[in-house]
Amino acid sequence: MTSPKVIATDLDRTLLRSDSTTSERTRAALDLAMDRGAHVIAVTARPIRWLDRLTPCFSRLPHVIASNGAACYDLAAGRAYDFRPFDAATLPKLLADVRAALPTARFALETPSGLLREPDYVLSIFDQDEDDPGRRVVGYDELAGALGAAPLLKIVVADRERLSAEMFAEALPAVGALGHLTYSTNRGLLELGPPAVTKASSLAVWCAARGIGAEEVVAFGDMPNDVPMLAWAGRSWAVANAADDVKAAAKGVTASNDEDGVAQIVEALFEL
Repeated sequence: MTSPKVIATDLDRTLLRSDSTTSERTRAALDLAMDRGAHVIAVTARPIRWLDRLTPCFSRLPHVIASNGAACYDLAAGRAYDFRPFDAATLPKLLADVRAALPTARFALETPSGLLREPDYVLSIFDQDEDDPGRRVVGYDELAGALGAAPLLKIVVADRERLSAEMFAEALPAVGALGHLTYSTNRGLLELGPPAVTKASSLAVWCAARGIGAEEVVAFGDMPNDVPMLAWAGRSWAVANAADDVKAAAKGVTASNDEDGVAQIVEALFEL
């Protein structure tokens, strides 16, 4: 197999193990790819505020595309850049339409500096620090106005008692052309990004700026938000623990995240 110029990989449940760490084998495989001249890019739904904790997962820090494509992040410098935000003027209608479709769900808004959330929005297990100055609680009627001039990168829609796939089917008609709806876990959480902004669209722009075509990219993923990226890349693999529709979209299936599935393919690509 010809060695790729870019390794683009989802993080949670794809590259990272179930305990949110990487194995020595995975770190060595990514180092090998970089030693051979390839770029390694973590392409993730994670917001900017969850990225610095990734540093122990890598021997050498990768590039990061965050919030499902709405921002890029320099992990070494701790700097976010190249935002692709919502048009703030569309936000009141978008929130109202999704609330009408999912009346028991609650919203949180991700910006480069933090999170705005409704009082009844249930925080993720990743949000353990109750003193996080980047988090604010505001009423539903205040959400849009509370953004100020901050770019809105992602809307998170949570109803922890439901399945994300069911919520997705109900919310999709309400979203229409005002956003891109997807999900990265089936635990009652939808992710709503700006129109036409996906992991694939931002990865394509990043690669084009460096003269790299889709045929020179290898991608890995496990959930519906990875599907556009897996379909765009010249070669792609779903991990064994991926959703069935993700496996169908990928060009191959590798071992699970807990079995170093990404590392196994990278080793083969670079003939370790």
